[in-house]
Amino acid sequence: MRCPHCGEESFAKKKKITENWKVVGEIQVCALCGKKWGENAPGGTAGKASDGNKSRLAALLGGDLTEKVELAGSVDRKFCRNCRYFLVHPFKTVCSLTDTEADPMGECGRFEERAAVQNPS
Repeated sequence: MRCPHCGEESFAKKKKITENWKVVGEIQVCALCGKKWGENAPGGTAGKASDGNKSRLAALLGGDLTEKVELAGSVDRKFCRNCRYFLVHPFKTVCSLTDTEADPMGECGRFEERAAVQNPS
């Protein structure tokens, strides 16, 4: 595309707009001259799907896009990091049942659920 400011063949890059060290928006600028490109103001609708696009997608897929999708593999697994015998140390992680180094994402046949920690109030 041609930049409307410098007239050179270029592409748009995203630039974050900050205010008091917080990002308040994002605009597209020319990669060569750095001037604002297009109508992508910080409060604009650039990059957001419109209602028309959502309805066309729903018609294509034949369903409602608002329903929640649940993955089949989202079952809580018995990882060592959730076991009551898993001991976290700054230098290594240890299974206090076997006194061996433990992998936090490992699985064991002797898994016991860790008791929930309650905050003293």
